[in-house]
Amino acid sequence: MFAEYGDMATATEAAARLGDGTWVPSDLMVYCAGQRRESFVDGPPLLAVEVASEASRASDLGVKKALYEAAGVPCYWVVDIAGENARVHVFELTDDGYREVAVVGPGDTVRLTEPFKIEIRPEALFRGLPPWRAPVEGAHMARHNGPDLPAADEAFGIDSFLRRWPTGVEKVELHNGSPVFYGRWDERDVAIAQRAYPGRVIRLDQVPGRPGTMTVLPAAATTAPQAAVRLD
Repeated sequence: MFAEYGDMATATEAAARLGDGTWVPSDLMVYCAGQRRESFVDGPPLLAVEVASEASRASDLGVKKALYEAAGVPCYWVVDIAGENARVHVFELTDDGYREVAVVGPGDTVRLTEPFKIEIRPEALFRGLPPWRAPVEGAHMARHNGPDLPAADEAFGIDSFLRRWPTGVEKVELHNGSPVFYGRWDERDVAIAQRAYPGRVIRLDQVPGRPGTMTVLPAAATTAPQAAVRLD
């Protein structure tokens, strides 16, 4: 698909450092090859794609869209697979902000030219995908800080928290050095996260049992815990 666009590159589950210094993680980015750094994309990508879960849909279509819009990201797609019928929301940047140019559902087809030529057909896009399975708590849910886990009062680096995900997680992101888990959480999940991230502050960001986020903050010292970027 990218053969005629040799100066473009893609990255999955990557973070972009936007022009104002804001860091935004994305499920998929298309960017100019010269923007790639060792562990992030430097500057607004050409296209940002988010795969929305039940818990993250409001964020992906709200606050996160606004962040990309303010940063000047030309194209933004939200792939909504939370319901029975997958659909893709397609936004393109105009002088007045993002304009939703298409909502592509089952049986629909749309041909786009920005940021590259592509035909989107949700039925073909998701055909043959295996059933989604959430990571589960097990051997990888460490009970002690290991060599890949920073001290409890330190922020996480990009991807240093992988493989420590609670059961039932729909989506995982990293904001200001704090892992954010999307799903339906209650006090039992908080207890699991406390074992997985010993010494840290676990914050439940919604009514127990409702879709939302659970955030892992650095250990409280003499001051209040570091605040994560709220995208719920």
